[in-house]
Amino acid sequence: MRHSDESGQTVIEYILLLSIITAAFVVVSKGLTRAGLTRMLMRPLQENFARAYQYGHPEALGYDDGGPKKHPRAQGENSFRLFINPYEP
Repeated sequence: MRHSDESGQTVIEYILLLSIITAAFVVVSKGLTRAGLTRMLMRPLQENFARAYQYGHPEALGYDDGGPKKHPRAQGENSFRLFINPYEP
């Protein structure tokens, strides 16, 4: 049996719960940003995975990055491509 004074109690409880969850999310996200963890978590996506996708090796450097290092292709004088294994020294 519902009383007339308890009609909005559930809505208020959901609003309070949502505000607590939102505040916790904001505190955690600000803490991650201040600690630099977001930069550390994004570094593999921006550097290693991008290089592995672009060049085929996570430590490879292209011509724009300072010269071909561990690059899977080497160009010769007669415009040919020689595919090499970047894992060999």
